[in-house]
Amino acid sequence: MKKLLTLALILSATLFVQAKKYELALNLEVGKEYTQKSNAKMTITQNFNGMPIEIGMNVKGDYTFKIMGAENNQYNMEVKYAVVEMEMESAQGKSSFSSKTPSEQDIMSTMLSRMIDKPFTMIMSQSGKVIEIKGIDNLFGSLFEGYDLTEQQKEQILAQLKQSYGAKAIKGSFEQITAIYPEQKVKLGKTWSTETSIEAGMSVNLTTNFVLKAANTDYFLIHGEGNLASNPDAPYIKQNGMDMKILVDGQLTSEIKIDRKTGWIIDATIVQNLSGNTELKASEQMPDGMSIPMTIKSKSVITN
Repeated sequence: MKKLLTLALILSATLFVQAKKYELALNLEVGKEYTQKSNAKMTITQNFNGMPIEIGMNVKGDYTFKIMGAENNQYNMEVKYAVVEMEMESAQGKSSFSSKTPSEQDIMSTMLSRMIDKPFTMIMSQSGKVIEIKGIDNLFGSLFEGYDLTEQQKEQILAQLKQSYGAKAIKGSFEQITAIYPEQKVKLGKTWSTETSIEAGMSVNLTTNFVLKAANTDYFLIHGEGNLASNPDAPYIKQNGMDMKILVDGQLTSEIKIDRKTGWIIDATIVQNLSGNTELKASEQMPDGMSIPMTIKSKSVITN
């Protein structure tokens, strides 16, 4: 009888743990500042007339989020870049730029340094969706001071920066990380899905299925499997004097650990594998246009 009672207690405790539902959502404190560090490594391979061309990129960013207010399940955040760094490596050599090392000879590092500590506003829901971004032009206000550049050069540089740091690009890149929370309470093993659009040099729709893998007193562990699909109706963008767009599809996997109390990401790893084409629009110089096969492999690591 004693053994049966013990077994019954164990079974009931197990069933209770499995049946328990958890609320996974942002629970941030007004007036407090939260940080996030990201390190994204990417390899882009293009096949140009049968010749593979490989480019390696490494983009790092440190951000701060100060919670200015909370209302209607939304947070008003003041967001600032603390550090921005980029590295590129190809057959032509290696180049690196950092907001920490501006100089007269290094225009890109100087421009990155001028984006540091320039606040803009982000409205984010408790489920991690970016509702609105305001004041993003504050990032670019003093980029060209002290440099004798033509208007065309300024426009070209600004257009390239906005592909990565414009309002649409920032919304998509942050939602890819933060739009992970279910709308309702979930139990261990329960799945849910989220959708977001990424606009950063390409237009991609992301659908991710998440599952709650573990829960303890300190954190929740979430696993994600996602599909990325290009928007075929995305407009061409001008780059290096050519009208082009990137059409790629692929998969994403993620492992995300979030703080049980605040919902803020403790650490996350996101791996993407994409393939498709770079489409060059027909022009006088290229009457038939061109389609260049490409693959993109990336790994992003986020910490707090």
